[in-house]
Amino acid sequence: MKSMIALIGVLLTPLFIHAQAIEFSGYGGYMLSGKAEYYRGEVDVKNTGVWGLTLGYDMGNGTQVQFLYTNSSADSETVDYDAILYPYHNLTLKMENFHIGVEKSLGGDEVIRPYGVFGLGLTSYAPQEQGYETRVFFSMGLGAGVKIFPTEKIGFKMQARMFMPLLFDGVGIYCASGSGCGGGSSFAVPIVHGEFSGGIIFRLEK
Repeated sequence: MKSMIALIGVLLTPLFIHAQAIEFSGYGGYMLSGKAEYYRGEVDVKNTGVWGLTLGYDMGNGTQVQFLYTNSSADSETVDYDAILYPYHNLTLKMENFHIGVEKSLGGDEVIRPYGVFGLGLTSYAPQEQGYETRVFFSMGLGAGVKIFPTEKIGFKMQARMFMPLLFDGVGIYCASGSGCGGGSSFAVPIVHGEFSGGIIFRLEK
């Protein structure tokens, strides 16, 4: 996690120099999940609370480059199709998202500012019980919300987001006689997390 934060810091430093304003926000809410299948079983992730932090750099024209971190801990039930004696396992999953994205203003005025957001990054699933490994997936996120600024420096936001970890499979390189070589890959979304949240924003004009 420390190396991830350090890398993000390096990537965001140039944005700090050119940003017209900086926004920092913290929020909390509720996350809706579901079931996901994998090669030898299925995992059912229960709904749970979630909290997150965002750091955004306004680049002008209603565009903000943003770093997002979310954290949640959910109960889950895993079914192992190959196990005969003990096919069911109850686990607590710590789920974290590390995303860099773009937030775009959808109109509004100085007080009420609707927006849409798109992000890419990593999602980590860490079972809290011993004997299980942490899994990390490339993921993307989509969302929309509204910001309300009763003052220039302090505001509030309400938002809805989807986080979609991408499970890559079928990656390979193929060659055919006389036609050269090529490559291909495919991906599937194993599970979708829906987040509904609200929080407070601190804004600093440069």
